Amino acid sequence: MVCYRDIPFSEVAIIKEVWERNRNFHEEISKSFKELYSDLVFEDRINVFSSFDKEHIKITLAEDEESCRLLGYCISTFEGNQGEPQTLHVVEEARGTGIGKELMNRHIEWLKNNGCEDINITVSYDNNNTIKFYESMGFKPNTIEMRLTSN
Repeated sequence: MVCYRDIPFSEVAIIKEVWERNRNFHEEISKSFKELYSDLVFEDRINVFSSFDKEHIKITLAEDEESCRLLGYCISTFEGNQGEPQTLHVVEEARGTGIGKELMNRHIEWLKNNGCEDINITVSYDNNNTIKFYESMGFKPNTIEMRLTSN
């Protein structure tokens, strides 16, 4: 059985191992930007969220109830009426079990309850399965960011 719990930002280091798996996953699937993912450092990425007070950030863990093993997490933030699930990851062996959907539903509800009229999410262009997942949750593509690199 999976249990879900919210944690304060001060405990965010709990997700580091699973976050690293997420970073590795993106590095593996990226066709053009592997170096962007290989150069990411957990502490640097997470530090971006330190500017949000506890009312404007939600961190939810999905854990195996028996082993207390972390199966996934979601971090969302909002400012004004703009909300964003910033990072979501479910470990590969637990995908397809509804964990990602439950995490997203909890975060979308939280964002809406906090007055967010616009909820946006950024997804890697190469991450087709995740794009389909978000589309199944009602998200629709809006823009594509394109980059010119020096490689």
